[in-house]
Amino acid sequence: MRRPLCLTGLAFAVALLLGIYLMPKGAETYDGLDGEQTLLLGVVEWKEHKISKDKEVLVVSLGQVIVLNPILADSLEYLPEKIREATVKQIKKYCENNKARLCLPGTEGIEGVLCYPGEEPAMGSVVLMEGKFYAFSHATNPGAFDAADYYRILGQQGRLMQADCLSQSRDHSRFRETLYTCREYLSLTLHACYPEKEASVMGAMLLGEKGLLDGEVKSLYQHNGIIHILAISGLHLSILGMGLYKLLAHLPIPKSVNIILSVALMCCYGTMTGMGVSMVRALVMFGLKLCASLAGRTYDLLSAMTVAALLILIQQPLYLTHSGFLFSFGAVCGLGFLPEVSEQLPDRNAFLKALSAGAWVSLVTLPVHLCFYYEFPLYSILLNLIVIPCMSLLLVSGLGVMAAASVFLPLGRLAAFPGVWILTFYEKCCGFCMGLPGQRLVTGRPGNWQVVVFLGLLAAAVFFAGKKKKVHFWCAIFSAVMLLTCRMPQNFEITVLDIGQGDCIYLSDGQGGHYLIDGGSSDQKEVETYQIIPFLKYRGVRRLDAVFVSHSDEDHISGIQGMLEKYGETGIEIGCVFLPDLAEESRDENYLTLAALAQSRDVPVAFLQEGDRLDKGELMLTCLHPDKSYVNLDTNAGSMVLYLTYDDFSALFTGDLEGEGESLVTERLAHMREAGGLPEGITLLKAAHHGSKNSTKKEFLALVNPRLALISAGRNNSYGHPHRETLERLAEQGCQIYQTPDGGAVTVRVRGKKVSVETFVH
Repeated sequence: MRRPLCLTGLAFAVALLLGIYLMPKGAETYDGLDGEQTLLLGVVEWKEHKISKDKEVLVVSLGQVIVLNPILADSLEYLPEKIREATVKQIKKYCENNKARLCLPGTEGIEGVLCYPGEEPAMGSVVLMEGKFYAFSHATNPGAFDAADYYRILGQQGRLMQADCLSQSRDHSRFRETLYTCREYLSLTLHACYPEKEASVMGAMLLGEKGLLDGEVKSLYQHNGIIHILAISGLHLSILGMGLYKLLAHLPIPKSVNIILSVALMCCYGTMTGMGVSMVRALVMFGLKLCASLAGRTYDLLSAMTVAALLILIQQPLYLTHSGFLFSFGAVCGLGFLPEVSEQLPDRNAFLKALSAGAWVSLVTLPVHLCFYYEFPLYSILLNLIVIPCMSLLLVSGLGVMAAASVFLPLGRLAAFPGVWILTFYEKCCGFCMGLPGQRLVTGRPGNWQVVVFLGLLAAAVFFAGKKKKVHFWCAIFSAVMLLTCRMPQNFEITVLDIGQGDCIYLSDGQGGHYLIDGGSSDQKEVETYQIIPFLKYRGVRRLDAVFVSHSDEDHISGIQGMLEKYGETGIEIGCVFLPDLAEESRDENYLTLAALAQSRDVPVAFLQEGDRLDKGELMLTCLHPDKSYVNLDTNAGSMVLYLTYDDFSALFTGDLEGEGESLVTERLAHMREAGGLPEGITLLKAAHHGSKNSTKKEFLALVNPRLALISAGRNNSYGHPHRETLERLAEQGCQIYQTPDGGAVTVRVRGKKVSVETFVH
């Protein structure tokens, strides 16, 4: 049997995945502690500087955390008075023996916390921190980043903001503190020699300082599929580790000593830079390669990769759901199987050979791209052919800069010029690719069954690569890609996104059309980046046929405005922006700015008034308000109202309608009822103004008579939305009420005569 270790590792990984998906258990969020003043005791495991709100702040990662019971904390004789004098071992032993009475009830599962202190504690010391605790929360929209599950893998459950370090032990890890000091010194040399943007990139590449990475560069690299060059991994070890190993090989020392010294140096480097999952993989594989040469055995890339994966997964099985782990091991797996399929790939010249090898690795990691980012940068294969060959020169140049600057700073600045040129070249290449048509293929998230079948077809293609003709190989590859990237036909769907105190409603007409009604929030920043665009890409939306803006309040347009400002970068086109046809004196600054912004991005702008319709197949959207050149006393009264019909399904979208506007719409609906254009009861009502008591009055509700009512509002918002009076009126009318503060995004699907409602948070 070939590679029995690999087969064992594969079986182990499959068993873990089955356990994770069949017995899912999301990370606990500790909502009861959220926002509370908290006292923590923990060990400083890592610290680094990050950019937060355009300021550089210190972030300390605490492990072995105990949330102290405030009732006991003040009366403890041992803490905090004697914490400075006690050794780390004594404190740990005391806490272990007394954890039951020290720990605040209900916080036993908190293992790690990110602290933002004013002063810097030493690595490995035990500290007493006080501050406001904020738990990492789960995603409340499809496609959004789930902070709670992500940080659970890293062993962290929350953040301690505005933290004060009340006390810390004198005893600490001098070795790790020395490495941290060395890292900080080397970081200063980089920032002294390189321009600010280039210094942040070199700091991430060489020292793992991703928290200081320039935001524009990070976004540019991510969108072009070269963000992996910032990860400290095998390339660093091949330069540093193998470089040292070959250097020591010329000295009269035993080979075993050479291996120990080389591996030890790499362990120190990994510890200094944070020992990320890619670094752990590379370190294990590097050590196995050297040990194989010492034992006179053949080094097998795939077997070494399996050992590294098993060591990581035994320690934390949830890494199987971590994008960094999957990308790192997926790329190595692709390289490991490259010899098996090399006969099937073009190899007429060096360029074609390199291109086909890059395409093969991208193919192996394609499911990771689509499952986590819902898109694939098409030109990344060609771009990596340019970027990767320059990486060795860039890293050696960076190491030379740090060494030279440590001796003579002007020499370091002189040595930085090649690195600046290379990084500028990278940026120009990325910018050029961003301007090319079809730069990103948005496919949406594939189903789990699609990923399984894709991997099965890929495995079959590899297994039979030397036994079948090329046409069979390429048919299997083509079938696998088509199956993974195809989107299953969607039914008619309405999703009210949870974007805090605001509105954003997505419509799919079941015929390939996609629409957005509003998109903004008053309590969440950059909702387009963190909520709206990820959701659309998750659904596989490449183009919005229309975006309807009910009115110009910030909590309805901020995300749309953000999408227009980043138009061309998001990968999502907008067919037309529809605004309410208000009188000139009612068009406020937000209204005019949004219209001008859309036109500057070559997005058509149209104005809707009472009676205007949009028809597409069975879908019909009719504007009920405002009438032409309506003069509103406030923006809410002038909200655009859309009446939707789809076969027997009907819905009413009301924006923030209230006051005079609601009275006018009530009259128009009454006329529609008399004329037979309005059924006795509509299916769905999007409650106006986030459930405010000043809207959705009894007369309006009695006429509309909805079966379902959806309310979009922020959790614990300062307005008290939805108001009790509105909820009571809806309940009296017999509505089923769904709220985004309770269930996250609410999705309504129509299949024939059947209407189903699903909340994202169960």
